[in-house]
Amino acid sequence: MSREDDPKAVGHKKPPLHTRFQKGRSGNPSGRRKGEQAKQDYREMVLSRLVPMTLGGKRVKVTAREALYQKLLAMSFDGNLNAMKLLLKDDSLNDNKTDAESSLSDAEEEALITRFLARQLKNAKGGGDD
Repeated sequence: MSREDDPKAVGHKKPPLHTRFQKGRSGNPSGRRKGEQAKQDYREMVLSRLVPMTLGGKRVKVTAREALYQKLLAMSFDGNLNAMKLLLKDDSLNDNKTDAESSLSDAEEEALITRFLARQLKNAKGGGDD
């Protein structure tokens, strides 16, 4: 009797053949590829590392992310159009920040809301735009 004639082994990590692969069922139901989280963690670790840099004539330690932005800014001022494009693209992506990440102070935010509401009220009464 050859090994091919033996019934397939069933046990730990060897489910029965008829249940191994079911039609229409993903083998990875969570959807995330293995190692994807590790890549994000590594990227964040590298970009948050402190590196020495000269800013305004002083030697300071900043995160690698901030150093890259400073370098892009300097390249933009030197006329590098690709650096300008990257900075502006990133700036437009950051326009969708949450309230906690907003750079406006509470007083500035309150004034902005007041002006907006006054303009809306004026438009509702039939007034023109400012």
